[in-house]
Amino acid sequence: METNINPLDGMKSVHKSRIRDGFLNAPKHGFMTSLNIKMDAQREDIDNLTRLHDRLLKTGTTSTTTVIRDYNNQFHTVTIAELAAIVGELVDFGLSLYTRKWECEVALAAATKEEDVVAVTF
Repeated sequence: METNINPLDGMKSVHKSRIRDGFLNAPKHGFMTSLNIKMDAQREDIDNLTRLHDRLLKTGTTSTTTVIRDYNNQFHTVTIAELAAIVGELVDFGLSLYTRKWECEVALAAATKEEDVVAVTF
């Protein structure tokens, strides 16, 4: 029994893996916030900051500051409002990565030529 494998499908499979790798690796390089603080940007990091923010709000400590540690293990004193901004920016960054990944997947699926496949990068 002979199996015909389309070379384009093989290329698409390789590029799909590269897109996935780019998506998974992007947060590992951190994210520079509008406060000029580079933060860890992996999901666990965002979740931890979100929990800290929520805890501060729940305990009514919104008029104080808190200390956070950045991507380079430096400490920063931020207000609750600044912490909220950082969390929001990190969430937006994560969502933008998903959007880019999905755009790449759609472009890859629609590719009909090798050049189209090669042009899709994360």
